[in-house]
Parts: sequence; structure tokens; C-alpha cells
Amino acid sequence: MGVSYLTPKARTVSSADGGFGSVAGVPIDAGETIVAFGGTCLTRAEFDRLPSDRRRHSIQIDDGLYMAGAVEPEAATFINHSCEPNCGMSGAVLLVALRPISAGEHLSYDYAMSDGSDYDEFECLCGSVLCRGRVTGDDWMVPELQLRYRGHFSPYLARRIAGLVSVGAERRAFAL
Repeated sequence: MGVSYLTPKARTVSSADGGFGSVAGVPIDAGETIVAFGGTCLTRAEFDRLPSDRRRHSIQIDDGLYMAGAVEPEAATFINHSCEPNCGMSGAVLLVALRPISAGEHLSYDYAMSDGSDYDEFECLCGSVLCRGRVTGDDWMVPELQLRYRGHFSPYLARRIAGLVSVGAERRAFAL
């Protein structure tokens, strides 16, 4: 039995480059839960001692806290990044469908919705017209993404965004 959940409406597939992903096996309605990430909650110091493969298949859940999945990757860990995703965060460990998803469509979410540190930065190859080219732990700070994914950031990032907004409002009020 695994520590994470992947909807029975999806399945894991291998890709031409030797990696894995997940696709919808049947249509999925907007708002349906796709994944519940599970695992072991670790501080950054503990997390940094994990092998790189295990860190790559983990998720940040708060400032300085990470959910490390099972030692052997599970189906839920194969929801890949896209700069034009069809899934988004709902709370700290759930992914939901942002829109109706067709059978055969790859499931993806933008890691900017959950990652606020440098543990999993990489050159993006998603192929979307919205592709940023590089995924970083600072992507949550991009105003366009804050608007696009409003309501679908991990709670700790939503708090950070709210802090940026309140600081900006204070600065504008001070300038008047």
C-alpha cells in the first residue's frame, strides 16, 4: 500500500525519454481530486540528506517543510510540470483538475503552485506557448502566475503572496 493517492481515472505511462507521466484514462471533471501527496514530513536539513531522486519526487508543503514520498516512486509522483497545466493545488497536498480533462490527456501542474525554494529547479521542456524556459523556486513571485493560479497555490505560498500584496499596498499608501 502506498502513501499517496492517484485517482483511478488516471494511469502512469512511460515516455520516449525514459521518464514517466500520468494520463487521464477517462474524462475527468473540473474540480475532481487527482492526487493526494503523502509521505514523510521533513525539515530542509533532513530533506537535503535524501538522495536526489527522492527529493525530485517530493513536494514542499510549508516554509522549510517538505513531504518526501515513498522510497520507490508511486504513481502520484508522476504528475509532471507544465507551464500550462490542467491541475492545480487545493491545500498543501491535494491536486485537483483546473478544467475538464479529456481521456488520454497528460496530467500536469505548474510547480510554481507548490515550490518556493531551490530544491527542484530545471530547464523546462513542456512545449507550451506559455513556457517560462526555466522552472525555479521563485516562480510563485511572478505577478502573471499569481493571477493565473489564484486560489491554487499551496497555503504557505498564498500567505507569502498576501504578504507581498500588503507590503505593496503599504508602499503605495506611504507614497501618497
